[in-house]
Amino acid sequence: MSTASASVTVRDDAGATVTLRQPAKRVITLTPHATELVAAIAPHALVAVDRFSNYPPAVTKLPRVGDYAALNIEGIVSLKPDLVISWEGEANDAATRRLRELGIEVFNSRPDTVEAIASNLERLGSLLGQPQRGQVLADAQRRSLAGLQQRYAGLRKVRVFLQLGDQPMYTVSKKAFLGRALVDCGATTPYGDDAAMVPLASLETVLQFRPDVILVDGDQSLLGRWQRFPAVPAVVNRRVFPLQGDALVRPGPRFVGAMAQLCSWVDTARGGKLP
Repeated sequence: MSTASASVTVRDDAGATVTLRQPAKRVITLTPHATELVAAIAPHALVAVDRFSNYPPAVTKLPRVGDYAALNIEGIVSLKPDLVISWEGEANDAATRRLRELGIEVFNSRPDTVEAIASNLERLGSLLGQPQRGQVLADAQRRSLAGLQQRYAGLRKVRVFLQLGDQPMYTVSKKAFLGRALVDCGATTPYGDDAAMVPLASLETVLQFRPDVILVDGDQSLLGRWQRFPAVPAVVNRRVFPLQGDALVRPGPRFVGAMAQLCSWVDTARGGKLP
């Protein structure tokens, strides 16, 4: 039987079985990282995306079906998808359950490491009838990660604080893909062992941690606020950097490439130069 007509079964990131009678031809993605995963494998299969998907640029021309907090179920059903890819959470669990009740297959994609991104590429490649393409992309992810891990293995650990937002201020633990990436870059963080993926951060804790590098996901004004604390090594040594672009905050195929920049920021505390 040809690949185009063969049924395919995989398990998604929630452990659920997803079976298609034939590879997906009409796919809707409900989270930006999923849009990027599908676009890397079979961009022609995308028929709609969530409100925040913006990469690659061609997806901005597709219909929008809401976001993680409010999905347009009628709009999704009207497009007759044979596969919906979601990042399930409390906000849209009910919506994705409803899609399954209506007979629409839903793949839960929530990669939390580069290896999980590679695995998503493999499984989605199978669902999209492009297993070889998915495998090639997955192998490239693994090679890039191995190269970064080898480059920074055994080097001096660097104290890093990664700031997400402000008032309240959050950060990442090692349970988050960005937190795991920091570990691979040779960083230690004040909330690395926290039970939450995105824990609430205390300014007092960060100041006591005395980070060598501070990374800020936010506008320029957030970087300037750290100048109030000249005793912090990251401030006195001018190692407060903005997280630029969205590739670092999405567990998609661009992430491992952006991770090289992340490691370069960490490496400045060891005397490394920014590219």
